[in-house]
Amino acid sequence: MRIFMKIGTACLLMLTLMSSGSARHKPVNLILFIGDGMGVSHVYAAMTVSENDMTFPSFPVTGFSKTHSANSYSTDSAAGGTAIATGEKTNNRMISMRPDSTILPTLMELAKSAGKSTGIVCTSSLTDATPASFVAHEPLRYNYREIAGWYIAGAADLFVGGGRKYFEAETDAGGGADKPRDIVSGLSEAGYDITYDLESFVSSGSERIAGLMSAGDMPRLHEGRDPQYLARATAKAIDLLSRNRRGFILMVEGSEIDDAGHSNDTKMVINEVLDMDRAVAVAREFADRNGKTLIVVTADHETGGMSIADGNPGKREVTGAFSIKGHSGVMVPVFAYGPGSIQFTGIQDNTELFHDFCRLLSLNNKRR
Repeated sequence: MRIFMKIGTACLLMLTLMSSGSARHKPVNLILFIGDGMGVSHVYAAMTVSENDMTFPSFPVTGFSKTHSANSYSTDSAAGGTAIATGEKTNNRMISMRPDSTILPTLMELAKSAGKSTGIVCTSSLTDATPASFVAHEPLRYNYREIAGWYIAGAADLFVGGGRKYFEAETDAGGGADKPRDIVSGLSEAGYDITYDLESFVSSGSERIAGLMSAGDMPRLHEGRDPQYLARATAKAIDLLSRNRRGFILMVEGSEIDDAGHSNDTKMVINEVLDMDRAVAVAREFADRNGKTLIVVTADHETGGMSIADGNPGKREVTGAFSIKGHSGVMVPVFAYGPGSIQFTGIQDNTELFHDFCRLLSLNNKRR
């Protein structure tokens, strides 16, 4: 019996390797999805309501990520994003800097050095902690204008989300005189096509696009956000970035899953997870055609201490329960698809995601 079990296990592993494309090839492209605040219960609630008709939970490789920061068992999005973007732990509220405030090179900066194209798509402000972790270096996540200024440096060829007010010139309360930092003008001078709505973003023919979709955070789905926004923006990003033969890295954040957890709102959790999954489906369709693209779906932390108290799969109903309004310290899920995906099975620290990405994409990660 043990012999048959071992044979069965070996066959299952071989099938997983073959289905994930990791047996023979390394990826050229990476599409990274971060469901901000998304834990296992968030995913399973969405699976139940969708009648298990979701894309990323069907990925052949799954694992878990430990998320604690350098100074707290429960990380915030700044330290959690920094760990994924740089491969090192930092203190809560810090953006891609060590606790001593020395700068950590990010995954996108390394990708640019290697000649790859890069992009960010999110439903939060572009200056929020998770997208900021891939392009900026700030001691405090709330330095929104400073974070906006980092986009001029070009770590992301394409970016779209909210936060327009942090990119536009400030006016003082008395006379309306512009202060020196007009980041929109700096982006234009750097070659970015500045767009302010989804249709303009999608139709842009520029090689560099800045999509400033709202003054602050984008509306949540129940507040009127276009349910096709994330999927269409992801499709546009893939279309543009994939023209680079050296490959690309795209980070897509389902930002409002976190707000749903903070609000202890089960329905919102489900809708925001399903919204991100629509974008994952776009990515998988491209990956299946391309054959050189790794997709990884994970989270920076769990929000709300969510569990599932009851449900009815037949009626597509879930009763969620929450233990806190903030972040918990539990592990978060990792789902992977495509060449190199087998690297993401099992339990690993969130910092290891970055190092796996660098190894698989042959990025030079020599630390100063």
